[in-house]
Amino acid sequence: EQPPAVRSLPSLYKESFSHSDEVAEPGYYAVQLDSGIHVRLAAQVRAGIAEFRFPGDGRPHTLLVDLSHNLSPHVAQSEIDIQARTITGSVTSGEDCGSSENQYRVYFALETDQAPQTWGTFDELRVDAGGHSADGPRTSGYLSFAPSVIKVSLRVGLSYVSAENAQANLRAEIPGWELAKVRKDARAAWNDALGHIQVKGGREEDQKVFYTALYHALLHPSVFNDVNGEYIGFDSKVHKVNGRTQYANFSGWDIYRSQVQLLAMLFPKIGSDMAQSLVVDAEQGGGLPIWPAANDEASAMVGDPSDCILASLYAFGAREFDTKAALAAMLRGANDPRTHSRVYPQRPDLEEYLRLGYVAERGIPGRGAASVTLEYQSADFAISRFADALGDSGNAHAFLARSAQWRKLFDSQSRWIRARRPDGSFLPAFDPAKEDGFVEGNSAQYTWMVPFDLSGVIEAVGGSEVARTRLDDYFSQYYDWSKKNGPYFAIGNEPSFGNPWIYNWSGHPWRTQEVVRKTLRDLFNSGPAGLPGNDDLGATSSWVVFAQLGFFPETPGVGGVTLNSPTFPDVTLMIGAHPLHITAAGAPDKLYVQEVTADGSPIRNWWIYWDQLSKASNLNFTLSALPNKKSGEVPPSFTPAAR
Repeated sequence: EQPPAVRSLPSLYKESFSHSDEVAEPGYYAVQLDSGIHVRLAAQVRAGIAEFRFPGDGRPHTLLVDLSHNLSPHVAQSEIDIQARTITGSVTSGEDCGSSENQYRVYFALETDQAPQTWGTFDELRVDAGGHSADGPRTSGYLSFAPSVIKVSLRVGLSYVSAENAQANLRAEIPGWELAKVRKDARAAWNDALGHIQVKGGREEDQKVFYTALYHALLHPSVFNDVNGEYIGFDSKVHKVNGRTQYANFSGWDIYRSQVQLLAMLFPKIGSDMAQSLVVDAEQGGGLPIWPAANDEASAMVGDPSDCILASLYAFGAREFDTKAALAAMLRGANDPRTHSRVYPQRPDLEEYLRLGYVAERGIPGRGAASVTLEYQSADFAISRFADALGDSGNAHAFLARSAQWRKLFDSQSRWIRARRPDGSFLPAFDPAKEDGFVEGNSAQYTWMVPFDLSGVIEAVGGSEVARTRLDDYFSQYYDWSKKNGPYFAIGNEPSFGNPWIYNWSGHPWRTQEVVRKTLRDLFNSGPAGLPGNDDLGATSSWVVFAQLGFFPETPGVGGVTLNSPTFPDVTLMIGAHPLHITAAGAPDKLYVQEVTADGSPIRNWWIYWDQLSKASNLNFTLSALPNKKSGEVPPSFTPAAR
């Protein structure tokens, strides 16, 4: 018998439900559908289990295994094989930031605890009742159960290598049919992960925002190898890891600014494995990836973010990876224009960048030459710090000098960063609120994106008071993406992440404290619209975690944080296995920082290096209701002259 609506469009057989009938927690989801069917789902790392309870209405019930739709815009190919209570197959899909070139294949093995009465395959044109196998971009299958069956459980394993590995993953991670156990194990795993930071006191709403953000920040990158260690590499060959995990899906442009620093602080072994994953991606694919999705390069966004990711992971304590190979890959991509990750150049326009010191603007949509130049210089700076940490003083000096070339884009007359043409002239008709020459932003936002030399930027724009006035104007409104409404703070996009802390460099740290707290209060909450835009694989959420803790990793590639006022009066932060107790009596009501001490020693420049932070037992903030306008020393900046 043909299952109902099997020939129809998916919209006609989608189930309806109310959000009030949902239960959601890390690793578990349940919903009561309007049709009377109750669904429960629980997840392991590479496998999941589901339970469907049907109403006893005397009718057969059908489960559709729809392979033609997923979260990708389209499915390129799928295949299915139905054998009694087991279904195996694969789906090829994938699309990143509008590009359909990056596709990957996911294999699955699905088992049910009940024998179906009938089965078959279908697509939008035909139904093959009793059919066992089919393939094609619209291929799907179905299992129909007798009216007497009112509960069906199924479990499924996934693999990027083979259906056999998917089945092995399933058997290893969910050997039985106990959904409650899988749920319990997931809850325990997430309690352990989230428990690496324990906050006490303050507002309940702030605690909800904090742990939601921490949960989001820990979701990516993704485990990519199977339980037997196998994974598909950037060379499309099967490789095997021993003693570590291979990770995939690095949203490079987004996560290098704060998310990877958080991961390294809390989980240095995981951070080390992520670093080694990028190293082997470069070895297999030819160069460090910009945005690796599964075992391919999506080349989404701009810059060379893997340099910043690797240097920051190392700087924040994740150091168990092949650092020599990492530096070699970084240098190759930064010096040789022929370096590619798969089919994409690691640094597009590198030859021009090496010759001119900047990437020239040619009006290519979405390219944003000024943004690309600033990203390359942040990457160069990160290479200089990584080389310095490894004892390579020659490359440390050379790449620090390269990072100073942001000044070639600085217009001394308008005192803004501007895009240049190939002949060296600035783009005409300049307006700091326009995106000409920039990627997802404007000069008002990007002029500050020199996180390694903020003292130099402040001096270039006219000094600390001029910088304060400009920053006050910048933070007077939030940038509206739908209206592109001007030269204002865009917290929903990564280039602006570090901007609230620039006041620490201008000598006005109380303004950092005000802006960070106001942003948290205005734009983040525990409701469904609790984020101001796309989270970008935990990037924005990591900003929230740091902002609420009271410090931020301002400078990619440098192990250190700059300070603001904490949201909670009492926090225990596990730096690896070392506990750091953070106290801030009066938080969050008392906004302003009067003094900060680490194990009793005063912090005078609104900055704590990693070596001190990672060894400290107590970090104490003395707070007040009034601002402390005796700014003290400013945090460090890094320029060639400073060496």
